[in-house]
Amino acid sequence: MQEATILIPDISGYTKFLTKTELSHSTHIINELLQVLADTIKDKFILAEIEGDALLTYHSERMSHKDIEELCKEAFLNFHYYLQVIERDRVCKCGACQGATGLSLKFVVHFGTFDQIKISHFTKLSGPDMVIAHRLLKNNVPASEYILMSDDYYQFEQMENSTLKWNSGHDIYTVLGDIKYHYAKLNHLRSEVATPEKLEDISNLFNIARKLELEVNAPLNLVHKILTDHSQKVHFAPGLKNIEYDSSINRIGSTHICEFDGDKLDIQTVQEIDDTDDVVYIEKATSMNTGFAMLAYYELKRKNEVTTVLNFRALSGDRKSIPEPYAGQIYQQSEMGLNSMKQYVEEVFQNERKAS
Repeated sequence: MQEATILIPDISGYTKFLTKTELSHSTHIINELLQVLADTIKDKFILAEIEGDALLTYHSERMSHKDIEELCKEAFLNFHYYLQVIERDRVCKCGACQGATGLSLKFVVHFGTFDQIKISHFTKLSGPDMVIAHRLLKNNVPASEYILMSDDYYQFEQMENSTLKWNSGHDIYTVLGDIKYHYAKLNHLRSEVATPEKLEDISNLFNIARKLELEVNAPLNLVHKILTDHSQKVHFAPGLKNIEYDSSINRIGSTHICEFDGDKLDIQTVQEIDDTDDVVYIEKATSMNTGFAMLAYYELKRKNEVTTVLNFRALSGDRKSIPEPYAGQIYQQSEMGLNSMKQYVEEVFQNERKAS
């Protein structure tokens, strides 16, 4: 049996987040946030297990209150900073991506002993104190974001210089009985979260570019969803043979590679400006064969509930007008692709209406 300080960072609201939103995107976001937490605490705590919405970690001796309080505060600030980055870079309008900022974070700290059970290549921590630490995740603390320290860890004499306000509490658990603890709310620390750097707005640069316009007989949100979802391009992009992307979530800065006969395009998401009835989406496509780069500007305007006006413009990668005859060729190819997308979106919309 080993003595250890047990720390469990837990992302609150995880179950609600999963059951009410798109599963793949919500799972991806939770995994990103867990990575942020793991990176913050890895120098002082050993990661024993990932438990869905939480990390089970331990330190091989009793860690001081000051150190663990500062570590939890750092993890809390990093967590909420990353949520702001997700919101800043958001392109996808699904419930998971829009609702990520509603997630919150709590920490449970306990001191005790544990044993390691090894099964094949896996090691699991076990023992009564592991059970206590996990049970304490379910408690009656009147807050959504806090540090909870069991009385087996909490030592009052070490808390005199704490920057947090500590309160006492207890809960009765089946078999375990009455477990006492102290907790400190963290909600107020949100005011200390750094603001991510603002991204450059290049939308006005496209006023010098020729405009290509068409109407799509489908709602704006559906047009936007299919336009910005990389996986959808296989259904309408002429000549597309294969598409590769690291993440199913399209965000500012994310990239994907489209393979056509004779060339591959490295496409980066550059900008998204989202108003209720007007959305601007900008990508940068670079030929991996020739190195030629193009900025593609898509503006979606809501004409009515079932009709969207799509405006397309293009500039060279260095933000200048594309010279002829290349501009003519690019707009001809783009018109072909956009009409193909229009047909596909309208088919999807009609099928959705029939299904409902």
